[in-house]
Amino acid sequence: MKEYGWLEKTPVIKFNEIARRLKSRSYAKVFAHRMMKKGVLKKLIRGVYTASRDVFSVASNIYHPSYISFLSASYLYGFTETIPGRVCIATGKKHAPVEFEGYAIEFEAFEHTWGYHKEKRGEQDVFIVDVEKLLIDAFLKPKAMGNFEEIINVFENSEGINVERLKDYLKKLGSNKIYRQVGCMLEKYKGIDLKGLFPIDKNYYKLNSFENKKGKLDKKWRVLA
Repeated sequence: MKEYGWLEKTPVIKFNEIARRLKSRSYAKVFAHRMMKKGVLKKLIRGVYTASRDVFSVASNIYHPSYISFLSASYLYGFTETIPGRVCIATGKKHAPVEFEGYAIEFEAFEHTWGYHKEKRGEQDVFIVDVEKLLIDAFLKPKAMGNFEEIINVFENSEGINVERLKDYLKKLGSNKIYRQVGCMLEKYKGIDLKGLFPIDKNYYKLNSFENKKGKLDKKWRVLA
């Protein structure tokens, strides 16, 4: 199997790449079938395989652009002790879930697929949200966080927040609602004041979308906390 070590060089490998390396599409089909029977390769979706067993590197490389975010990213960063049973991937459009190594890889259709970076997980590349963008993503897709306590965990336990980068991300997003939600949480849990980035009008927004009750009005940020 040493001559086929290239299968393990990347988290996922497409059929066209296998065919290119073997210089034959017909033989590539036979080869992929044999490798799956031996347990070396696993089929993820049509035309895409993996020899990896690391769900996070695999999950963030099936589609591009995409990246690990929400509760999964919080877990990888160590902001939560909750061990997720699914891996949440932010990607440009909706895709069917993929079952892999006992996990459900779920793809959140997301307009804002930016604010992430590539890093090494073992010997393989993984794409993961920046901490600053996770603060934003948590409010853009709160259900993907699981509950409001998990959103609190992100703000309470995150370290080394780049405030200027966060401001740039909030400006790029251009959402007064998200700005005020993030601003309120950041001030409460980190003592960081983002006031003045956008004007705050008399409208108000809920901070906790998981609860029906209105909550107490934070007069500075005009959110119901």
